[in-house]
Amino acid sequence: MVEGRHVHGERRGFSWVVLWTVLGALVPGVGLIAAGRRRLGGAVLGIVAVLAATPVVLALTGNLQTTAVDLAVNSRQLLILAVAAPVVAVLWAAVILLTNGHLRRSATLDPAQHLVGAVVVLVLIAGVALPAYKVSDYAMITRSVADNTSVFAGDSEPARRPNTAEEDPWAGKAQMNVLLIGSDAGRGRIGIRPDTLILASINTRTGKTVMFSLPRSLQHAPFPAGTGGHEAWPDGYYCPQAGVGRECLLNALWVWAENEGQQYYSGVKNPGLRATEDAVEGVTGLKVDTYVMLNLNGFKDFVDAMDGVTVDVHERLPIGGSSHYPVAVGGYIEKGKNQHLDGYHALWFARSRWSTTDYDRMQRQRCVIGALVDQSDPLAVVRHFPGLAKALKKNLATGIDSADLSAWAVLAQRIQKGGVKSIVFDPDVINTVDPDIGQIHRLVKLAVRSTATVATTPTATASPAVTPSNSATTKTRTKKKTRTAKPGRAQSIDAVC
Repeated sequence: MVEGRHVHGERRGFSWVVLWTVLGALVPGVGLIAAGRRRLGGAVLGIVAVLAATPVVLALTGNLQTTAVDLAVNSRQLLILAVAAPVVAVLWAAVILLTNGHLRRSATLDPAQHLVGAVVVLVLIAGVALPAYKVSDYAMITRSVADNTSVFAGDSEPARRPNTAEEDPWAGKAQMNVLLIGSDAGRGRIGIRPDTLILASINTRTGKTVMFSLPRSLQHAPFPAGTGGHEAWPDGYYCPQAGVGRECLLNALWVWAENEGQQYYSGVKNPGLRATEDAVEGVTGLKVDTYVMLNLNGFKDFVDAMDGVTVDVHERLPIGGSSHYPVAVGGYIEKGKNQHLDGYHALWFARSRWSTTDYDRMQRQRCVIGALVDQSDPLAVVRHFPGLAKALKKNLATGIDSADLSAWAVLAQRIQKGGVKSIVFDPDVINTVDPDIGQIHRLVKLAVRSTATVATTPTATASPAVTPSNSATTKTRTKKKTRTAKPGRAQSIDAVC
């Protein structure tokens, strides 16, 4: 039998053409085989089988997730993906056209059926082209973020970076300390005043992490010897002559270093950041390896890109106003469980201050972080990815080098398994006006030491996420909620939210 003629030599109908055109689009090659082009169809089907088997093999060997993460953070591979996606789409569309053409040769169709068949082919090609366009577009957007030096400054010291040449890039770094900064930079602001300062200490082997929340109102912050801050303030950052409420508080260091204190940090690219890191090191006794800074005014864009966040609101919170003007100019966030907040209200939930204390606000900020981690919806992230990437490019800065992103992705996976706890240095733990730095160092050492121990039982962070429809989960979180834990002990974020 001559290749190209149908095996039975009979003329087929319209439904047969449509059926095998669709099947041939879903599984390239089978339509060509049905049309009698066995060799060509078998070759195409073989290529498809090899491509389909690749992720299966990676999954069975445990390398699928690692490969996917490497792809997502590798600029060169993202560029290859952006180019490969439309190329594959063109080849796929060519197979669809070729399949339909050979099937029509073995069928008898009237003009109307030819027209409908053409529409079916166009729909199938569109079904291939649109996902390919999205993949290419998202790859280029991701690449633009990864290559953005204003986001990934890469200014961490080489000794504090992972060794990406090793199989385990973290083998030479037992503990990584990352300073998380929530800045209030924005229109009408002079300089940066860190609204949130959290030092996250991560055990790179176990993934167990403890976060130390530092009060913005902390006074007498010491500096390590040999730093510019220590030269300027050998007895700690304190100036009572500035007036009540302005006695050189921790969050004012950034502005000081960029103005009158700049002489002590000459030659430093970002004196405000360096002075703040020096003070955090002096307060905690830990070396800051790198930092991640998020502009809180852009935080709402991030939450909106995640389709909002659900939290328990334990007290009515005003929107807007200040301690000098205690008026809720934007209304209130009402008290209640499972409140689903958009970005604007989530930002005020985390920032509202004049009706509560700074420590209540620090707790709410940790709760928002925990809720976002618990409730992250991958489909929402994909759906809003362009907006999320735009928000990150405008509002995120970090000392992490883009070349190290794959290693940090590995560490993030370990953190998810290890769990996160935190300590707030509130009045139950320290006196912020005259802190006992030695006591803080002892508490920090004890907490960091605990991260090296591999848990034998599930950690508290393994509890289910809170959602409006999960009443059982809500009861669990409410039962665990407590404000009477021993001061200075690391607690699960869930325990206070």
